[in-house]
Amino acid sequence: MMRMLQRFLLVVGLLGSSTGVFSQTLVLTNEGRVPVKNHLHYWRDQTQTLTLANVQALRMLPVPGTESPNFGFDRAAYWFRMDVENESSEESWLLEIDYSPLDQVDFFAQDDSTGVWTQETAGDQFPITFHRHPVFAINIPQQHKRTFYLRVETTSSVQLPAMLWQQEAFTEASSTIQLVNGLFYGAMFIMTLYQLFLFFSIRDRVTLYYILTLVAMTNVVAFFQGYNFLYLHPNRPVFNDYFAIITGPLFIVLSTLLTRAFLKLRNFNRWLDNIMVVNATLDVLVGLCMIIFFRQISYKFHHYFILLHCLLALSSAGYCFSKGYRPARYYLLAWMSPLLAAAFFTMSNLGYVPGYLSTNYGGLMLGCVLQTLFIAYALGDRWTTLEKQNHEAKEQELKREQEEKERLEHEVRLRTDEIHQQNLQLEEVNNVKDKLFSVVSHDIRGPLNSLHLALTLAKSGVLNSEEFQKISAGLEVRLVQTTEFIDNLLQWAKLQMKGETFEPDKQNLSDIAKETVRLLEAECRDKKITLNNNVQGELNAFADLNMIRSVFRNLLTNAIKFTRADGSVTLSAYRVDTKIILSVADTGVGIPAQNRDRLFTIGSITTQGTRQEKGTGLGLLLCKEFVEKHGGRIWFESEDGKGTTFYFSLPQYVENFEVAKANP
Repeated sequence: MMRMLQRFLLVVGLLGSSTGVFSQTLVLTNEGRVPVKNHLHYWRDQTQTLTLANVQALRMLPVPGTESPNFGFDRAAYWFRMDVENESSEESWLLEIDYSPLDQVDFFAQDDSTGVWTQETAGDQFPITFHRHPVFAINIPQQHKRTFYLRVETTSSVQLPAMLWQQEAFTEASSTIQLVNGLFYGAMFIMTLYQLFLFFSIRDRVTLYYILTLVAMTNVVAFFQGYNFLYLHPNRPVFNDYFAIITGPLFIVLSTLLTRAFLKLRNFNRWLDNIMVVNATLDVLVGLCMIIFFRQISYKFHHYFILLHCLLALSSAGYCFSKGYRPARYYLLAWMSPLLAAAFFTMSNLGYVPGYLSTNYGGLMLGCVLQTLFIAYALGDRWTTLEKQNHEAKEQELKREQEEKERLEHEVRLRTDEIHQQNLQLEEVNNVKDKLFSVVSHDIRGPLNSLHLALTLAKSGVLNSEEFQKISAGLEVRLVQTTEFIDNLLQWAKLQMKGETFEPDKQNLSDIAKETVRLLEAECRDKKITLNNNVQGELNAFADLNMIRSVFRNLLTNAIKFTRADGSVTLSAYRVDTKIILSVADTGVGIPAQNRDRLFTIGSITTQGTRQEKGTGLGLLLCKEFVEKHGGRIWFESEDGKGTTFYFSLPQYVENFEVAKANP
């Protein structure tokens, strides 16, 4: 494509030159500076073997176009002829080639007195003795015409942006340019220094990447302007090639790190991120190959990679901004200016556009300054965003810590209350244990001692038959009470140890009531108490037989115990919805008010009946636990001196066993 463009421009130049060769003559005036531009003839020496004498014999071609010569990257040697006519008042002039990366520029001028051609050589392969650009002194008498020859051989872009200066004008212009460039480099230095202080304050790696990118970007501009040659190694031109090799890849690698880190590109688009990494890696590999195969690989590849990198950075910033990443907007603006400047600059070096663009560093410098400002804004905006997010994160963390603290405090309170309740329960259990052991030892030892005494007396022959019968009757009552107590104690102990099996099934409550009444009829006759059984007919409950027997027996036994002679105990039942309510009512002494709250606890285990019958209260505790095991409840109504009625509920049996089991 480049060759086709060059041929097209050559044809245009030849057509333009057909109108007359005299348009190529450069006329010096008193303006102080005269741009050479296209006032040249050239010849491409592909063999790099032509001498001045050979070239003088050739019919050289006019430079195509109207701007400075620009042939892109070409390893051939180029000869230029410049015809100059002096119509100014000055005889001494300076010829400046405003493009530093030229390897070798040979200037040929003819001595007026001897007619001998002299040669001067400059370029980045030679020590700098006067100026950062190749500069040659020429002398042309007034109203005279001279011909000069230039030979350019370089591995960089073949360009010849030449300018003729009067001495005074050159000095003044150089001072002005130095001042402008000084402001640029000073601004870049101050920005770098400021960002460096910022980095040491916040330790942000994105800021570090930005600092390194600033240095690399400034180095690119300084390289093309010749300041690297002039100030870093003026007497060691061998370093120029190494600077030329590493300048592009260094900038691409560092700005790739900056772009990826700042935009968090991998989180938004892995493809763009990978392409940027591949582009930077390939450019580094090309640079390494250039070092190994010195001067055999063209620098134009660096230009392609830089151009692609700028496009990728701009595309990545635009993509991230479209995805709602707010800091990307400044980064997008930051890359627009250097992208345009770098695009024209690179395309000019490649020979696709007129050469004056590549040597007009103002656009590149302006792009760098604008990029620096916008990225500084972007970093500031990013830092503000991060600080805001950090503040919000801290607030959320404090809120979570406060909530966690409150939760822990709540759990501690609950746990403390639970431990307190457990301590109370343990204390109560311990008291109950002591009380239970006291009762057990008393209620079991008493009958045993009485039995032992009776047997001793009977054995000794002290008791007669009538006395023995009387003592035997009392012992029988005591043993029955003790047996009842031991049965209740064993059932309660099994229940506490989860050893009591629960096997509910269809139970006829009428049969259980008749069975229990029959067992207690003798005791009722002995105390002259009327026992009424109103539980008649088919009354089926879903219950455990042994547990319900124990409930009936304990409630009826208690009622008989606390009922005086000539009193009555009545057993009744009725249905309410799916429940069966049973009641045991007596006309006894009633329950004292101070004992009612502790009635179904193990704390009320010591009571006496109307005949001083011993009791423990353990039976009522068993009744409560057995009834609740069935999903029912137990309660009572009592009035001092008039009697007490105990109620308890059981689930009614239905034919569908699973439903009954699920809803007891």
